[in-house]
Amino acid sequence: MNYKKLLEAATHAAVLAGKEIMSQYHNGFDVITKPDNSPVTTADLAAHDIILKELESTQIAVLSEEGEKFSHEFRQNTPYWCVDPIDGTRDFVNKTDEFCISIGLVVDNTSKVGVLYAPAMDLYYFAAEGMGSFKYEKDRISLEKLIDSDDFFQLLQENSQKLPQHPLPEFPTALNSRFHRDEKTEDYLNQLKTQNPNWQFIVMGSAIKLGIIAEGKATEYTRFMGVNFWDIAGGHAIAKYAGLAVMQIDKEKEINYSDQNMRVAGYCLQW
Repeated sequence: MNYKKLLEAATHAAVLAGKEIMSQYHNGFDVITKPDNSPVTTADLAAHDIILKELESTQIAVLSEEGEKFSHEFRQNTPYWCVDPIDGTRDFVNKTDEFCISIGLVVDNTSKVGVLYAPAMDLYYFAAEGMGSFKYEKDRISLEKLIDSDDFFQLLQENSQKLPQHPLPEFPTALNSRFHRDEKTEDYLNQLKTQNPNWQFIVMGSAIKLGIIAEGKATEYTRFMGVNFWDIAGGHAIAKYAGLAVMQIDKEKEINYSDQNMRVAGYCLQW
């Protein structure tokens, strides 16, 4: 597969979706409660439609949180895009700015291409096998200005830096979730602090945390609560191709996408 060409399509899709998301973020959106009591907004649905349209040219099936789901047999034998149009919808609704678009390409039960875009935070990460992981260096407005250029992907690369980008923080720094914390997480963070009082803890929403750690701005994120495939596939590739292993919670194996229920039972990444 031509992962570079597929990454180009995914990066373009994310920018277009981000533009629509930010329009609704500033101008208003409606919130719907799904059967599982989680929120979905008109911005989620609009971004879903944009990403599906943009990825049509790749002729690869798209599994989206807000769209079609495929059988286990299909997923075991066929590459597919794994998309969360807005990861961190609660952050979007609560106006924390900490939400992101997540696009991953799953091949043979691992992520080969990834995009994470947090438009309200001016954070844009992208990665592919054979290329590495990158961060766009300018802001959202500059990124949106590239979108109509015939040389979009080339200009994107020229204005990006390869990851990891920063030396690690002076003190060990763990990111932890704003809305998805449990007793195991609290116990683990307390244990870290007991072992080393210099540990710093930063609360943040959405999968953009994986890009921030891949960049080198934090040293660890451990999540004990399970996630859906679309919550992790984009960030998985970015972390992996920056040189980080995204491990199962027991830290014995890297995560994979073989579960019949499309779930990853927690994960950990650390420098």
